[in-house]
Amino acid sequence: MGTILGREPAAIAAFIAIAINLALTFGLQLSVEQVALANALVVAGLGLLVRQSVFPTSTVQEIANNSTHLPAGTTVDIGNPPSGPTP
Repeated sequence: MGTILGREPAAIAAFIAIAINLALTFGLQLSVEQVALANALVVAGLGLLVRQSVFPTSTVQEIANNSTHLPAGTTVDIGNPPSGPTP
């Protein structure tokens, strides 16, 4: 995927949010309300980044249909993996 978020965008975003919260809580003399506001802003911003890194199921289905070596018009069901040996 080539982005900074890599293959696990939600896990990395959560780690970043936790690191920022720890820095805010122990590194600065902020009130509980200020830390909560900073946390809300960080989580919202990271949520937007994570959303850019994932695909909706319909897009994944379209990618699977277009990238197979099956005859034209044949669809691939991404919800059920194929049975039998893989080529």
